[in-house]
Amino acid sequence: MNAAEQRSREQAADWVVRLSDEEVDDATRAACEAWCAEHPSHARLLAEMRELWGAVTPQTPVAGAVPTTLRRAPHARRALGLLALVPVLMLGAWALPWHEWAADQRTGIGELRRLTLADGSRLVMNGDSAVDIDLSGEVRQLRLLRGEVYVEVAKAAAPFEVLDRDGSVRALGTRYAVRRDDEDTLVTVTESRVRISPRAADGEAVELGAGEQLRFDGQGITRPPAASTANALAWQQGRLVFDDAPLPEVLRELARYRPGLLLADDPALQDLRFTGVLPTAQSDAALELLGASLPLRVLRVSPWLVRVSAAGPAR
Repeated sequence: MNAAEQRSREQAADWVVRLSDEEVDDATRAACEAWCAEHPSHARLLAEMRELWGAVTPQTPVAGAVPTTLRRAPHARRALGLLALVPVLMLGAWALPWHEWAADQRTGIGELRRLTLADGSRLVMNGDSAVDIDLSGEVRQLRLLRGEVYVEVAKAAAPFEVLDRDGSVRALGTRYAVRRDDEDTLVTVTESRVRISPRAADGEAVELGAGEQLRFDGQGITRPPAASTANALAWQQGRLVFDDAPLPEVLRELARYRPGLLLADDPALQDLRFTGVLPTAQSDAALELLGASLPLRVLRVSPWLVRVSAAGPAR
């Protein structure tokens, strides 16, 4: 499943949550109908999510693909937490290719792992990451299948490089991080230099020095982010550091450290910004900190399904 397909599934789940609000209005229903009309798969995904919820939530059948408000009986509320886990597990199984399950090393969501490789290099793996390791060839290679790694490269005759979907990042020194995002790859250098080579045959290689960051995809450089390298690597100490960051960006980052779905597609969130430090190991506490700092409404449907919207009248 690619990023667009997974996003559509998350949106379908979000629509079910929004339509379950007892005060749902006609504008929300109309917006859901418009979303279903955008692509043939949308109505199908919505129907799948509705069927999952309908297993424990009595509702009156209606014509068409868009459900009316889902009315929850008291016993259904208790079962909702278990039900919410079902689409999450389905999403996880479909979104994660089987070769990542068979990776040489992988971490779970929120897990931090420190390793010493056979050549003496040190590796720190962020949560929800997977790598294959081959130190036997003329070039020592670490293939990043998912997530983010920080490497301290041991000196040896053979060069050391991190490979991923978008290209390679070869060490010309010792310490750097590589993060694989949905659309591109982020490289952060803390010591010496690296050479970034996009996968495209005509992609121009560039060098990056200590204290610098760069984003690239298979075609070339996309953009240099403004964040400091210290903030970008604070996850190794269990922290996420933000400096006047747009709230959707903050929530996307936080979602990488909690199981289940953290839905936050309210357009009003774009106008909110956050400066501060959030813990990676206590995502619920992080949401409480955000709620205390900003006008937010956090709807906890279950431990596995949370929706964040701007504070205001119920929608």
